[in-house]
Amino acid sequence: MLKINVLLENYSIENRFKPRHGLSILIDYNGSNILLDVGPDDKFIENANKMNKDLTKITSLFLSHNHIDHTGGINEFIKVNNKANIYLMDDIDSKYYLKLLFFNIPIGLKLNKENRSRIIQTSDDVIIDDKIYFLKNTVSQYLKPTFNKKLYKKDKNKIIHDTFDHEGILVLEDNNELLIFNSCSHNGILNIIETVKSKIPGKRIRSYVGGLHLFNPATKIHESKEYLDYLIKELTKMNIIIYTGHCTGKFALDYMRGKLGEKIQEINTGMELSV
Repeated sequence: MLKINVLLENYSIENRFKPRHGLSILIDYNGSNILLDVGPDDKFIENANKMNKDLTKITSLFLSHNHIDHTGGINEFIKVNNKANIYLMDDIDSKYYLKLLFFNIPIGLKLNKENRSRIIQTSDDVIIDDKIYFLKNTVSQYLKPTFNKKLYKKDKNKIIHDTFDHEGILVLEDNNELLIFNSCSHNGILNIIETVKSKIPGKRIRSYVGGLHLFNPATKIHESKEYLDYLIKELTKMNIIIYTGHCTGKFALDYMRGKLGEKIQEINTGMELSV
């Protein structure tokens, strides 16, 4: 089992930890320290200090996708860590927006000029030591979250719907089993799981960690029960434990837990758990 520490999530297990809408997870991987995302600001650093976690020891940071609630703390991270490889499945100059009424609100990466060289930009799979994978989603046979329709990107001079090519899938191998980390699952948890199966065949997927994008924080609306039942039907066939929070939403989490039981568990800021 691998140990993870939830440095930041929408809710916290106690008042001394500061929650925010976002996600940041520290992974102890065979003695190496891997970080997934940095939340919207520097709160993940404050929480890490309270959990006695040394961010200077992080060797790799994977930015799951180019949205502010997952990349907003990047400049603060670079201040405290001068050695980690930082991976992004995107171009750092890409522009992303949330559409509210008639307004396109920028929600992309805000990177200080002096920190640009720290980012390893990729548009294809990255494999590290045959045990750590940062994969591009290639499967679209299953439904994706409907709330994606509010999210846009800039393509040349046009604002178009985001296709989420910039969402990377972090996969770690442990005892010949796979653990998937995907902070928002914009491509859909089922498509992501099938992508991992196709790219790393023959290995059991043990755990899935991350948000499922079943809640719109701007409108406070959750996905329909019909959509949730669709996910539940497919996930019931799989022997995978899901650790989720952030953009999953309380309603969807409780509803799915009612059907999936211990196969789906909640994560909150300040938690340390084995996955």
